[in-house]
Amino acid sequence: MTKQRITEYIPTSEELHQELRETAQELRLAYDRFNYVSEPELVESSIYAIDSLKAKYSYLLRRIKELNGAPVRRSVVIRSTKPDCVAASAMEGGPICPL
Repeated sequence: MTKQRITEYIPTSEELHQELRETAQELRLAYDRFNYVSEPELVESSIYAIDSLKAKYSYLLRRIKELNGAPVRRSVVIRSTKPDCVAASAMEGGPICPL
């Protein structure tokens, strides 16, 4: 049995723009959801969802810039594993995150 080569799908600029708009809407909804949850597990879940959507948004934006021939700088984000503060809704001790 031989392997078949799968051709890579390259989305059009309009498809990328549409997906970027949809991701921006999902990100706004994720921030709204974060603002209304109070259970620690839901707060954490909302944070992960927001981080995921921000990464997707950055990727789509970078792809759009590449298609338009703009110079693209890739940055690496280093996140601390220990939060400096906690959301007031999940407060069990420690400093409250500033506004």
